[in-house]
Amino acid sequence: MTDTTTTYKERMPDALADRCREALREGETVRIAAATDLTEDLRFEERWLLVTDQRLLRFDSNGSGAGNGDASIPFIELSDAKSAAVEELVGSGRINVVIGNEDIEVIRYTPSQRAKFARIARGIDQLIKDDPVDMQGEVDKTRCDRCARLLPEPNGICSACTNRLAMMRRIARYALPFKGKLALMVFLSLLFTLAELGPPYIMGRIIDDVLDPSAAGASGDPFSFLYLLVGAYAVIRLVSFVLEIFKDRLSVWLGGRVIVSVREDLYENLSRLNMKFYNKRQVGSLISRVSNDTESMMWFLVDGVPYILTNLLLLVGILVLLFVTSWQLTLMVLIPIPLLVTGGWYFWTRLIRAFRTKYYRWGKLVGMAGEMLSSVRVVKTFVQEKREMRRFRSSNEGVFRGDYESEKEAAVFFSTVSMLTSSGMILVWYYGGAAVIDDTFTTGALIMFIAYLWMLYEPLRWFGELNTWSSRAMSGAEKVFEIVDTPAETEDREVPVEMKDMQGEVEFEGVTFAYEAGKPVLHDISLHVQPGEMIGLVGKSGSGKTTMTNLLCRFYDIDEGGLEIDGVPIRDIGLEDLRRQIGVVLQDSYFFSGSIAENIRYSSPDASLEQIMRAARTANAHDFICAKPDGYDTQIGENGKELSGGEKQRIAIARAIIHDPRILVLDEATSSVDTHTEKLIQEAIANLVKGRTTFAIAHRLSTLRRADRLVVLDAGRIVETGTHEELLDMKGYFYRMVETQRASTAVMAVGGGKADPNRGANGHTT
Repeated sequence: MTDTTTTYKERMPDALADRCREALREGETVRIAAATDLTEDLRFEERWLLVTDQRLLRFDSNGSGAGNGDASIPFIELSDAKSAAVEELVGSGRINVVIGNEDIEVIRYTPSQRAKFARIARGIDQLIKDDPVDMQGEVDKTRCDRCARLLPEPNGICSACTNRLAMMRRIARYALPFKGKLALMVFLSLLFTLAELGPPYIMGRIIDDVLDPSAAGASGDPFSFLYLLVGAYAVIRLVSFVLEIFKDRLSVWLGGRVIVSVREDLYENLSRLNMKFYNKRQVGSLISRVSNDTESMMWFLVDGVPYILTNLLLLVGILVLLFVTSWQLTLMVLIPIPLLVTGGWYFWTRLIRAFRTKYYRWGKLVGMAGEMLSSVRVVKTFVQEKREMRRFRSSNEGVFRGDYESEKEAAVFFSTVSMLTSSGMILVWYYGGAAVIDDTFTTGALIMFIAYLWMLYEPLRWFGELNTWSSRAMSGAEKVFEIVDTPAETEDREVPVEMKDMQGEVEFEGVTFAYEAGKPVLHDISLHVQPGEMIGLVGKSGSGKTTMTNLLCRFYDIDEGGLEIDGVPIRDIGLEDLRRQIGVVLQDSYFFSGSIAENIRYSSPDASLEQIMRAARTANAHDFICAKPDGYDTQIGENGKELSGGEKQRIAIARAIIHDPRILVLDEATSSVDTHTEKLIQEAIANLVKGRTTFAIAHRLSTLRRADRLVVLDAGRIVETGTHEELLDMKGYFYRMVETQRASTAVMAVGGGKADPNRGANGHTT
């Protein structure tokens, strides 16, 4: 058996892990350990599958397995099996192994675990066939490795195991480039703290040394002393006012700069992530992470961190002064503090959970609103405004419940803090008042003590607000850093191959690919394309045409086989070199808000107006652009809403021309346009493809008549290859497609008029 270290192991309960270890033979090594949520008789119950280098074993959640009197399958020896594969059923799926001529069911699973078990089946099949185990990267994890809780989403972050202190340190690292300003803020906070400690002391001196008749008589002129103390009070307040302004301005600057850096890291990683990442997430949810979640982090840094720093210094200073004034009273007022701290940690966990739920619901609401606004034409066309309103109302209600639960927890904590601080004040008034009556404590000292006590309790009273800030910030930081830490699924090699002058030779060799594990879209695709050759990709919708071009652009990485350009494996080519020399004209090209000229030069930002105009002429776009009121400076609106479909396509072609690629992809570039516009686009395409390796996808076969070869796909497999005439002579799959199109174009008008008999299946004269 070929040795391999590739494993996938989910964390088992301790008792089950012990039972599994007992079941292993001497020298037997576990390669895969995974839990499923469905029994063989379709009951929702946990089962565990163990794959070793010798056998397949299955255990119930209590640790019982084959040979213990249950209904589990017998141990399967890998040496007896021929292959393993998943089988998708209605509402469930299963892994089967072939022994002899019989399929043996190994384990069942629900659709939510399809991707995981598809990759596990692949690993089992490789073990059976004595191949190196490659489960195509990590299997999506649905449970936390530490606590075995279900994750909020596959490969997500377990909130229960998130290290808050480590996350705070990580946020703090973004502030390291601003060490000088950090040190200045600490210094200003220290001065502000000293200034805040002065007024209560002056108040006590005024009461004891000025307002007390006996003390005033002993101190000489009470008015002079009063003026001195009041003047000192005013100066301290003015200094405190100025220090607070500078301190707050500095904290806003620092917090803003830190979040700028966080947003840049977040946005940069979003731009590098593979298309598979975006296939699984709503755009609105990602926008919420860039905006709302980073905003909550910023306000914690702007308001929360300076508040913590200032009040920690205040607490130390106040406690020192309180002990100096009366250590007995100080001990009394400290009695509620352990309860405040304990209650704070208790509510911290509850608030974190409440805010996580709240922001999750906010993300769904933003995603739903974005989806509706981007498809408002469809909503209005089918008169579904009421339906969308019902969906929004349901999601909005969920946001309300999330808001209510989080604020309810905060309100309970505030009330508890208020009650506990009031109890400390009652003790001070009682015992301090008794001491004043007994002449063992002065009135001024009692007032000063109470003033310091309010300053001591105030930060603790607002600990609930700090809890709110930090809870929001930690919940947001979890989601932000989850994106930042997501590895780019398409990355360059450490030393990528440079290809500055690509020739355009492309070779697919046994390529298999699946967007979703266990459901291949392409099967064993092999195709060799010479430089400058034009290849037409033909087939029904879903046959794999666009997928082939996606792999060529390396939006996704292949699962099996090889894909080479100019004899170099595509994974070895630097992404920047690769995509700089590939141009794409899509069926629905995206356009940015701005002018026509800006959209044409998007692929080459340094292009001059003369180059832009030359590209537009080649794309047959110059005339209609000049007919616009502002010519090339015409604003086209969001996604080119001021342009017609044909105008968009010609601008997209101009954008590809100015990019000057060696390999060109045309994906339904002439769909949904009238005959005249199609002719103009065809001429533009003819100019564009000269000297370039071209992959053209079209359902309207007229766009492919100039192709050197047509590649016909069906269900992800190449079924025919040849020129247009050769394929027609074969009278196979392509011929049937042509006949179908000829039949569909037989009626040219709603009234049933017949087509011109001299026109072919694509509507053009043959």
